Amino acid sequence: MARFTIDDIDYAQNGSGTPHAIPELRAQLPVSADAVRQIAASDRDDYYIGVLESPVKYHPGPDFDWSRPQPQLTGTDDDGRFVSVLAVVIVALMAGSQVHAGMRGFPVQLAYIIDNTVSEDTELQFAKCDLIGWAMISDATPAADT
Repeated sequence: MARFTIDDIDYAQNGSGTPHAIPELRAQLPVSADAVRQIAASDRDDYYIGVLESPVKYHPGPDFDWSRPQPQLTGTDDDGRFVSVLAVVIVALMAGSQVHAGMRGFPVQLAYIIDNTVSEDTELQFAKCDLIGWAMISDATPAADT
């Protein structure tokens, strides 16, 4: 899997995530991303960084720490202050299952990368991301010419 599409997003049933961000992201779907790197975290080693084809707007909650994103990725619109999200982190919802080629409607946890210095890290730092919710993704890698 080199490319995937985020087809849908839902609230994390375990109470984690950012519930107010679900309707906002859902309105911007589908969106495609290029899986550029697999990265380990403290809990498992099968996270993937996906660079979005086009930025997604994220209006964080009132307790958001605005020192986390790079200033050039923030802005203001009619709905308030936002972050232009350029990349996401995904991991299979169920440990033991794998993001894989040919998948359709595959369940993952999806987080926005808020601090883009994550690309320089050897291990994923959760403080640089905001967990949004449970997403369904599909492989969008173009078929090879035969």
